[in-house]
Amino acid sequence: MKNNQIIFRSKIHWWILLFLWGIYVFMIFAYIHQWGNNPTSKTTLVIFGILFSFISVLLFVMRRFSLTIDNNFVILKSYSLGTVKIHISQIKDVSVGKMSFSDHRFAKQDECHDLTGQFVKIHVRNDKVYRFAIKNAQKIKEEIEKRMIINNITTS
Repeated sequence: MKNNQIIFRSKIHWWILLFLWGIYVFMIFAYIHQWGNNPTSKTTLVIFGILFSFISVLLFVMRRFSLTIDNNFVILKSYSLGTVKIHISQIKDVSVGKMSFSDHRFAKQDECHDLTGQFVKIHVRNDKVYRFAIKNAQKIKEEIEKRMIINNITTS
């Protein structure tokens, strides 16, 4: 049987980066031209430059997430988890849920977040639960379930 792979990747929120760096460019012009009654100081410029650089790195590096589904494995790759390889035969259940604000704030170590509003929860036979937020959560659930059915037929 052909080993079809489907890969889902999270996207970088470029609009946040553009907004932050747009503010920083505005602050640079405010410093150069000394706009307003209380103009920007060099210290403020440096602090915000460091802060915006840190936020940019977080958005760029830490939110990178990919999910690969093939006929044998579901592979989760993220900055916080590393690589988790789950064999299809070890999956007990797959479900889709809706993210709440507290889910984003109190993320646990075995969770990946893409701030999209929906998550896929994978229950593994050893009672581990992997939960990750991603677009197309329902499609991902259906693909995993389809692979579970195919795997059960071929192993029987």
